[in-house]
Amino acid sequence: MDTIGNTSQNISQFFSWNSLPDVLKSILPQHYTYSIINFNELPSYQTAEDFVIPQFELDVFVDVNDKEKASEWFVAFQSWSKTMMPETKHYEIKGKYVLFRETRHCIHSDTVKKKQGSREVKRQNSLRLRNTSCKATIHLRLESWRVELSHPLEVNIKFTHNHVINSAESLSFRRVNEKVREKFLQLFKDGYSPASAMYVHEDELYLSSTDEQDLLVLLADRANNPDYDYIAKLFQKYRETSLGDRNGSLMFRRLVDVVNEYNSSGRGKAILQEYDSRTGKALILCVVTGLMSRVHEKIPQSCEICYVDASASFEPLNTSITLLCTSCAVGALPLGLFITSDELEITLEKALNLLKSILPQHAFFGRGPLLGPKVILTDDSSAERNALELCWPEGIRLLCSFHILQAFWRWLHNSKHHINKEDRVTIMAKMKEILYAQTGSDMYTHYDEFKQQFYHHYPQLRKHFELLWERRCFWALSFRSELHMRGNNTNNYIERSFGILKDIVFARTQAYNCVQVFQFVTTTMERFYALRLLSLAHRHTGHLRIAKRFLCPGWDTVNMDTIQKSNVEHEFYVKSVNNANLFYTVNSEIGTCTCPIGASGAPCKHQGAVSVKFHISTFNFLPSLTSNDRMVYAYIALGYTAKDNSFYASLHAEFTPQDQESLQVTMKKSGSNASNASVEFRGSIEEVDNTSTFIDFLEEIKEDYQNGDVQLRTALNKLAERYKAAKMKSVPRLVSFLYDMNRDLDPTIKIKSGPMIRVQVESVKRRKTEGSGRKRKLPASIIKNKENLDPQAIPSRKTKQAGKKEHNLSKNVLKNQPN
Repeated sequence: MDTIGNTSQNISQFFSWNSLPDVLKSILPQHYTYSIINFNELPSYQTAEDFVIPQFELDVFVDVNDKEKASEWFVAFQSWSKTMMPETKHYEIKGKYVLFRETRHCIHSDTVKKKQGSREVKRQNSLRLRNTSCKATIHLRLESWRVELSHPLEVNIKFTHNHVINSAESLSFRRVNEKVREKFLQLFKDGYSPASAMYVHEDELYLSSTDEQDLLVLLADRANNPDYDYIAKLFQKYRETSLGDRNGSLMFRRLVDVVNEYNSSGRGKAILQEYDSRTGKALILCVVTGLMSRVHEKIPQSCEICYVDASASFEPLNTSITLLCTSCAVGALPLGLFITSDELEITLEKALNLLKSILPQHAFFGRGPLLGPKVILTDDSSAERNALELCWPEGIRLLCSFHILQAFWRWLHNSKHHINKEDRVTIMAKMKEILYAQTGSDMYTHYDEFKQQFYHHYPQLRKHFELLWERRCFWALSFRSELHMRGNNTNNYIERSFGILKDIVFARTQAYNCVQVFQFVTTTMERFYALRLLSLAHRHTGHLRIAKRFLCPGWDTVNMDTIQKSNVEHEFYVKSVNNANLFYTVNSEIGTCTCPIGASGAPCKHQGAVSVKFHISTFNFLPSLTSNDRMVYAYIALGYTAKDNSFYASLHAEFTPQDQESLQVTMKKSGSNASNASVEFRGSIEEVDNTSTFIDFLEEIKEDYQNGDVQLRTALNKLAERYKAAKMKSVPRLVSFLYDMNRDLDPTIKIKSGPMIRVQVESVKRRKTEGSGRKRKLPASIIKNKENLDPQAIPSRKTKQAGKKEHNLSKNVLKNQPN
């Protein structure tokens, strides 16, 4: 097809975008065909900076046949040509002949300024004045009689700009794209401030761009990269429309709408009591998300133990969030929460009753919302504990042992109580013996020693401790021997949950008001726990911090040959490692053992040995989880699982003795065909037991040793040494050594295990201690003897030791200083 000439022409041919001249390709969008009627090139315009701008007039018809598509074409035209042309004349469509008609001018024209109204310009000579008296226009017209034609949309363009249209300054005046605007609104909804949202958006532009020149245009173009003033104003408008006011009736109107919308969405349940100072009503907002409901349904520990604690400083009004959660091998999982304007007993009682009204009927693993959990672990807050007693009288209320010891240590350090400094550590040690005593008789013995040793010296201590002693059933561990505490006697799990809430969900910033707090809880917090559960369900556990006790440690020290199966289902007898005459009873179904550690349901090595030997899945150990167990975690996270169950299949699946028994039972039920299959199965087992295969393997190793190089023989010699060393200790240790040789193929080994659950978030974040950097400084002796030390490695400077005391109770007790 012939190209278009430089003079005025009347052309009735159809042009695809690829066949257009370059000057038209730069302004007409792709994916359309054009019928050019007139193309008149005008003399070029030269700016004061000697930049040449092409000028032309174009009359063209486009293959667009309705009003909506015409608007889409114009949006594409603005995006492709990097221009912004607001509507300057609106035509009222009265008849049936014209379907769509618009006239638009360049945003830098006088006409646009007049159309938008007279606004006083404070600085007449400012370089940021938008108006350059540009005369460029575009006219669009769609008539009904042309709809049947191939190219019905008429477009008249006067490309007479007096400025460079794709310069950085011209692009900075373009209007923000609607998709970009919606993206910023979503970032605001996720808790981003104007500044952080802008940084995130700019980072995404950097990452999404593959061409250096495109990146320059993207960053300069206001349509894709808005300025901070626009983002700040959009954020202010978002707060007014989506969040309401910071306080008062306007905020509660918006909060009512948000709660009703959430309840109708099916993602969870919430109930609100509005604040009213005239009637004495406190603010109460209770929330049970879909994930929380599924935790009640599928996690057995939700009926055994519930941690309750409150925290504030989430938004300017300083309302309090009270969180209920349980614990399992994954960590802490939420059961519900409520937000209150105060922490009075009457307010907390009302909040708990409202929370009970929206809890599912299967709450607390089937116990129901009225009965509540068996054990409730709290801090020593009288208002909170009294409210829990009124709402769930069947529940056993216990105190966190850490907070009891911390409060007692602070009492000893109070100068008003006149406790000698040299006696504080001794008194604290005796208090620990009373608290951690395993039996009642031991506890009373330590109590008598405590009285005889300190009561006659310190009358105030006698009065204070007698009050504590009257409440010993709440804090002494000897009263918890019959309860399924799972080894948890502190509120560390919920302390860490509040750390997650402040660090990750609220990103260390205060929410705007209670509406945004509600949105954070129902969206960001829900998403965090869902992703954490999915990482375990999908065996992507490399980034999780999981307590070591859930990884089945120490099972290899138990002699597997001595484990006996009881006549009772799910019960096993395991010989003690230290006492050959002592046997412990393990119940694999409920995850308990009669040893001191496993008596309360905590994971112990005896349970681990039973799980490893008999390939039994138990919720106390992550490595024992089957594909069905991981499906449960996926269901809790999302409310659904993969359609194909093989999605959760294990990479290293084994055929266990239980599988053999169940297969034989199935074969007996299925008749003669099953008996033939049983014979085949028995034959396969006999082949596995045949030692000839293993002898062949040893012969192969012998041949490799004789014919291999020095490196291979050295490695096999090392293997023999380690084999003998492990065998000398015990046969289970040898078995463990042989299994550990394949540790890189076991994904559960890669789970990171922290030494303890992190608590006291605020103090830890502000604490500055020596060696707190990412890289640990090596001792001088190691550095001196280290070979190939980089001569350009700069030695780390000595850090100034902070004067702030470390917030660690056990260390401060040893140092005899306040905690």
